[in-house]
Amino acid sequence: MTGSASTDASNGPRIAVLSEVVRNQIAAGEVIERPASVLRELLDNAVDAGSSRITVDLEEGGMRLVRVSDDGIGMGPADLELAFQAHATSKLRTPEDLDHIASLGFRGEALASMASVARCRILSRPRGSEMGAEITEEGGRRGAVTPAGAPEGTVVEVRDLFYNTPARRRFLKREQTELARCMDIVQRVALAHPADESGAGGIGFTVNHGGRRAFDVEPGMDLAARVRRTFGGELADTLEPVEGDNGSARIFGFVAPPRFARRDTRRQMWFLNGRPLKDKVLTRVLKDAYRGVLVHGLQPVAFLHLWLDPETVDVNVHPAKTEVRLRDERSLFGFLVHTIRESVMRTDMATPGESMLDSLRRREGRGEQRETLPDPGPMRGQSAIQSAWIPRGGAPSAPWGSAPTPPVAEDGGDGFVVQDIAPSGGAAPAGSGAASPGEEAGWHEVDDLRGPYLQVAKTYLVRALPDGFEIIDQHALHERLTFEELRREVGEGKVEIQRLLTPELVELGRADLALVAEHSEALRRIGIEVEPFGETTAAVHGIPARIKRPDPEAIVRDVVAVIARTGKAPDAEDVLEEVLHRASCRSSIMAGDRLDQSSIRALLERARAAGTDQTCPHARPTRVKFTLADLEKAFHRT
Repeated sequence: MTGSASTDASNGPRIAVLSEVVRNQIAAGEVIERPASVLRELLDNAVDAGSSRITVDLEEGGMRLVRVSDDGIGMGPADLELAFQAHATSKLRTPEDLDHIASLGFRGEALASMASVARCRILSRPRGSEMGAEITEEGGRRGAVTPAGAPEGTVVEVRDLFYNTPARRRFLKREQTELARCMDIVQRVALAHPADESGAGGIGFTVNHGGRRAFDVEPGMDLAARVRRTFGGELADTLEPVEGDNGSARIFGFVAPPRFARRDTRRQMWFLNGRPLKDKVLTRVLKDAYRGVLVHGLQPVAFLHLWLDPETVDVNVHPAKTEVRLRDERSLFGFLVHTIRESVMRTDMATPGESMLDSLRRREGRGEQRETLPDPGPMRGQSAIQSAWIPRGGAPSAPWGSAPTPPVAEDGGDGFVVQDIAPSGGAAPAGSGAASPGEEAGWHEVDDLRGPYLQVAKTYLVRALPDGFEIIDQHALHERLTFEELRREVGEGKVEIQRLLTPELVELGRADLALVAEHSEALRRIGIEVEPFGETTAAVHGIPARIKRPDPEAIVRDVVAVIARTGKAPDAEDVLEEVLHRASCRSSIMAGDRLDQSSIRALLERARAAGTDQTCPHARPTRVKFTLADLEKAFHRT
C-alpha cells in the first residue's frame, strides 16, 4: 500500500526519518535563496539584539563572505551551544507568543539553514562579560564552543555560500547583481530604523565590499536624512511628509511627486513596526493614493512607517517574513489611503525645466560639459523676466502699465507672435521701460496671478513667476478642473442635469443596450439620463450640465465601453473615475482654442482655488516650471 512502512525482507522499510543535515538543507531552500537572504536574516538578529551600530562586510557580492558585526547584548557559551540548532530561539516560548510577535526574527531556522549550506562562525561576548566565545559549523558539522577574545556584541560570518550544494550555487547571478540585492536589503533595514526627532533611537549601518566603503548612515540620522544619504538630494528635496493617527494605527514618512515614479518598486518602501516588507494590500494603498496623478504602469516612490498593535498583525505568513496578514484590513485601508493622498496632493507635480534642459543636452551629445565663454556679467538687479518681448514686424511694445489692454499673442506661422510680457505680480513704473536705479522691477514675493500672459500655438500659456516662468498646457489644466468639479458633484449627489430639448438617439448593439437598461438608475446618479428606445437604440434625455461641449452620443458610447470592459456598475469607483475622465476631456478647453487675457486669468484662479491642478486626470503634467537658475544654466551664466 502506498505510504505504508513495508517490512519486505528484501527491501526493508521504505520510510525513514531524514537526518538533521538534510532537514536543514530543505529548510535552507525556503529561507536562504542567495546572499541577500543571508544578510536579511543576520540583520534581523542584530536589530533584535538591541544594537546601535551594525557593520556589514561583503566579498564577491556576498557569495564569498557575509559578515555582520553588532554591538548588541551578545551571547554567552550556553547560547552559542544552541545557536545553530534548528528551531532554537530566544524570542518565543509558548504558542500564545505567536499572537503578538514584536521581534523581527522568531522561527529559529535561519542560522541552522545557513550552517547546512555554508561555512559559518559566530563570535560573541555578552555585555559586561570579560571573555567572549566562538563556535563554528560547516555543512552541518558543528564544532565545540571555545573561549575567544571579542568586543561586546556579536560577529556572524557566513562564507562560501552553497559550497556543498553546487546546483544551488549555479543559480546565483554575477557579483554586481548579488551585491545590488544585498545593498537593497541594507538600505531598507537602515530606513526602517531612523532616529526620532531628538536624534535618539536610531541604528547606524556601515557596509564594506571588497574592503571599500559602500554605504553608511549614522545612528542619529532621521528618516529624511537617511533618504538623502541613500537616494540623493534631488529626490529628498521634493518629498512631502506624511503623518496620521486614528487611535489604532499610526503612519509617518514621506511620499515623492509623481514625476519620480518608476517601472519597479525598489523605492517603494513600507515598514511595519520596524519590519521592512512588501505587502500586496499596502501596495494597493499607494496605488489608490496616487490615483489620477500617476501614469498607468508606473510605481510611486514612498518611504512609509506604519505602527500597529502586534496582536492585530500576523507576520507568520511567509518564510521570508516579507508578507503579513492584517486583522482589520478594511478600516485600515481607508485611513491609509486618505492620509497618504492628502500628502500626495501637496507634492509639487509640475515638471521642472531643469530636467528638460538636461535631456536636451543629452540628445545633443553635450552632457554637462560646456565650452568656456566670457562672463556675461551680472543681471543688473533683475529678479525675474523683464519686459523684453518684441512683436513681429514692429518696435518694442509700450511699457506694461501704459497699454490700456494687454495684447494677446497672435498665431503667425511659427506658432506665435510675442508681444509684451512683464513679471506677473508686479510692473515697472508707468511711462518708463525700466525700474528706477537701485529699485527692483516692481516685483512682489507673492504670486498674485497677474498677467499679461502669452498663448503659444493656441495650446500653451506662458507666464512669469517670482523666480522664473512656467508653461501651462491649457487643455490638461482645464480637464483636471472639470474632472474634480464633476467628481465633487457626483460625490455630494448634487449633479445638475442639462436636459435636452430633443432626445439624442444613439445606435447600440443589443448587448450594449442591455447594459444601458440594467444600469440606467446608476447612470442617472452621475448625471446621464438614458433609456432604451427600441431594440437597438438608446435615447439620451440629459447629461451633466458641467459638460460644456455636449456630445451625448460619444458620452454614452464611452460609458458603455467602460462598463462592458470592466463588468462593473457605472458607480463603482474605478469605473466612475474613468467615465468622468472621458467626460471632462470632451468638455474642456482644447488645444487650438484662443483665450484672451481675462479667460486665462480666470482659468488660473480656478486652478489655484481647486488645489489639485498639477496633473490632468490621465496623470500628464499640466505645467513645466523654469527657474532663474535653469535659465542661467541654459545661457551659461553659471
